[in-house]
Amino acid sequence: MERKSETETKAQDVQIKARSDARKTLDEAYKSADNAYKEARKQADIAHKEAKKRVVDKQTQKEADETHKKATEQAKHARESTYTQSLTAFTDAYTQADKDYTDTATKSRKDVEQAEETYKEARRQADITHKEAKKGAVDKQAKKEADEAHKKATKQAKEARDEATHKLR
Repeated sequence: MERKSETETKAQDVQIKARSDARKTLDEAYKSADNAYKEARKQADIAHKEAKKRVVDKQTQKEADETHKKATEQAKHARESTYTQSLTAFTDAYTQADKDYTDTATKSRKDVEQAEETYKEARRQADITHKEAKKGAVDKQAKKEADEAHKKATKQAKEARDEATHKLR
């Protein structure tokens, strides 16, 4: 299993927080919609009860019942509409959090791969230069200097790679 880089870990932490925030917002919107529905229903029930006290004939009773029913249906519709809008916003936020994480992780991996490729190329060039220098060396001192130059070039390439990937790994 591949270890996550520091950048990927931070991106995942941001993703988790964004998901959590989106869920919290959704839960709050649902709760608010429920409370608004309950209050509207309560007000409709109170108005209906008061209207029934004043009813003098069946037609007025029927109108009061119909008004109560319409008010209750409107409250339900408002609640369902808020649910739908909240769920859409939640889904969008959740999807965006996933996309942001995926984009960051992909870029991090590509940057690591690029640093590795640059390192391999620098090392290959150092090997070629070393080989040529050893061929042209006429004594032990020249060969030793070629070996030291190769060692130094390899070390510099490794340090450059490590510096470039420090936060990516």
